[in-house]
Amino acid sequence: MKYDGTMLMTQRLEECQRFYADLLQVDAEAGAGWANFPLSDGTFMALHTPWRPGMTTTGGSQVVLLRVDSLAAETVRLTGLGIDCSEPHEIPGGAVVTLTDPDGRTIQLIERT
Repeated sequence: MKYDGTMLMTQRLEECQRFYADLLQVDAEAGAGWANFPLSDGTFMALHTPWRPGMTTTGGSQVVLLRVDSLAAETVRLTGLGIDCSEPHEIPGGAVVTLTDPDGRTIQLIERT
């Protein structure tokens, strides 16, 4: 089994699509009710509107983890786009910066040492 990608449910598709296009620096492949962001390693990040009752579309306890080469560079780039980022803090094996998407999901950018 191999990891293929992550799909996030949202009622705010257009707003989240703009946010993730800026965050991931990837244009979305989009259709009715969905947007797919292909990533350089062959995996993807996708957004989709709920297709059955009860699907969660807000932050809750999910955390999206994205590895970056430079937290400093990413923080400058994202704050320049109007995305609020926390101060970096150290974790075992690296450091993280935390931000939030339009649906309230927590995203952590991780720089490994």
